[in-house]
Amino acid sequence: MKPTLFAAALAALLCAAPAHAQIDDSLPPDRTQSISILPLHFLLGFYAGDYERVVAPTISVGLGSSYFSGYGYSYEDPLTGQTYQTEALNYATLEGKVRYYPSADGLNGVSFGLTFGPTWVRGENVAPGGEDTFTALGVGFEVARSHMLGVDRRFYYGYGGGGKRLFPVTAASGDAELVIPTLRLSVGMLF
Repeated sequence: MKPTLFAAALAALLCAAPAHAQIDDSLPPDRTQSISILPLHFLLGFYAGDYERVVAPTISVGLGSSYFSGYGYSYEDPLTGQTYQTEALNYATLEGKVRYYPSADGLNGVSFGLTFGPTWVRGENVAPGGEDTFTALGVGFEVARSHMLGVDRRFYYGYGGGGKRLFPVTAASGDAELVIPTLRLSVGMLF
């Protein structure tokens, strides 16, 4: 075989590519909704879940709910530094959420969010100087990172943190303006 013919045959083999019809360049369908739970929180007796829907490339809206019941709980008021011991505590919340995704890839990437909604607190020695059962408006913020996984981008996980402040609106809640740190470690499905 002549060197020129050999070089041409080698070049043809190295440059070979499948025909366009053989390449599947379709992307998975866009996922615009997620439903997730917080499994690590569940192990600690804190039950929480979220639903989120993309309404614009950079904005999503959602709904979250959580419930916690505990005994012998103590906390320190961050404003006064006083420590309070609670005999029993029940905490439930329902929150609306708005998240901003600066990368315009909703449900995937860094997000900055606001949360708001009612919170119900019931227990003993919960609100210093006031009733132990009250309803409050919770207003908060969150910085999070979300990831879509899988060939068809159906699996979802996210993590982040923030905080919220409770503003009591019913009962004599004393001087309770509770500040609560929040932690998000969620897994779920996209559709």
